[in-house]
Amino acid sequence: MSAAERTVDVATVIDAAPLGGFHLRVIGLCALLLFFEGLDLQAIGFAAPAIVRAFGWPQQVLGWVFSAGQAGMVVGALLGGLAGDRWGRRRVFIACGIEFGVASLAMILVRNHYELMALRFIAALGLGAAGPIAITIASDYCPARLRAGLTMLMYCAFTIGGVGASYVVALLAGHGWQAVFIVGGVLPLLLTPVLIVALPESLNFLVAARTRGAEVARILGRLQPDAGFSPADAYTMPEAYDRRLQVLELFRNGHALRTLLLWSCFFISLITLYGVSNWLPLLLDRVGLDAAQIAAVNAAGQTGGLVGSIAGARLLMRQPPMRTAALFYVPAAVLVAGYAVAGADVAALAAVGFLGSFFLIGAQNILNATAGHIYPPRMRATGVGWGIGIGRIGGVIGPLIAAALVAAGWSPQAIFVAAGLPILVTAGVAFALHAALRRSTRDAGCGSG
Repeated sequence: MSAAERTVDVATVIDAAPLGGFHLRVIGLCALLLFFEGLDLQAIGFAAPAIVRAFGWPQQVLGWVFSAGQAGMVVGALLGGLAGDRWGRRRVFIACGIEFGVASLAMILVRNHYELMALRFIAALGLGAAGPIAITIASDYCPARLRAGLTMLMYCAFTIGGVGASYVVALLAGHGWQAVFIVGGVLPLLLTPVLIVALPESLNFLVAARTRGAEVARILGRLQPDAGFSPADAYTMPEAYDRRLQVLELFRNGHALRTLLLWSCFFISLITLYGVSNWLPLLLDRVGLDAAQIAAVNAAGQTGGLVGSIAGARLLMRQPPMRTAALFYVPAAVLVAGYAVAGADVAALAAVGFLGSFFLIGAQNILNATAGHIYPPRMRATGVGWGIGIGRIGGVIGPLIAAALVAAGWSPQAIFVAAGLPILVTAGVAFALHAALRRSTRDAGCGSG
């Protein structure tokens, strides 16, 4: 059979390819933008005390600013996956970086909290869309045997960005709160030309287009250089994307239960994760810590989250992802409540923050990395985007709940104890999702969970 007559199963080529430099390039480029996303998302929490003092705003206003950002991330996640599937995942991913970079730079010009809320919402549209698309692109290129672990390692860049935010704020402390947003805006814009030149389009999307055989052949040639792929070959991929796909497909063909459980995990988990991460600097400020001590505690927490994510990625090579996530959520609940016991002891707070984030952020990143693998490739970006998007509605609610508790006179200790309860519920839901995935492992194109 000549090359012009050959039919190539792209998924088989991807799964058979040894891990190499091309895989690392794709994962690394996606990780870079996620790093800047994590930095930008955490920076607003660190800059918040300085912004409040500069403008003379009451602290409760920041609950609306934080939630405006979360609302933008909800919309971005819900629309980003659909946009990536329709117009190209690479194209939309690059546009996300440009959008949140420009909006972050514009924040230095705000004159009131309404403008800050609006720009935070706009920036978060790109932030929210970037994560699901990065997961989709990485998942499309990683061999099935390594997919969950490598995708989670890629998503660790988001957590590293959160760690970096602590140090960026500390380094720029003498330059005004605006400096944080200048750095957060410039970095993704500098990455844009690199992504344009070096990031390939999702193979699933290219195969579905049916008009980009030369591009598919070139990319597959990087994965298997000796196979002699040609633009004339007929490239196929099981479950290639269908432009007619609707969100309702997430509830058809046996996907309904897993979709509802996945959405519930995201929703409940992110109520606590974003509520605590946004309000932690202000709560620690109320306890009596200074800016340097707050940055140190947060850096310990973000570092713990990174270590927990790496540990989780290793476990995913051998253990069912949802069961692993559930087992991480249980100690996370106890440790988040442990902030209340630590009081104003910086060393104790740092230890609690490290261990609590090890399990909480580790569990959340397991959830993020696994979300794309419980759906077939044709609906992966939509499934990930809507899972994270629905979950981030919890991220909108979390900071508002914290703001209401602060306004009601709750002590920081009482708020930390209350924050542990939703995490225990998430553990139960994650166990239920693990059981549901085990029952449906024979469904076509689905992960093992």
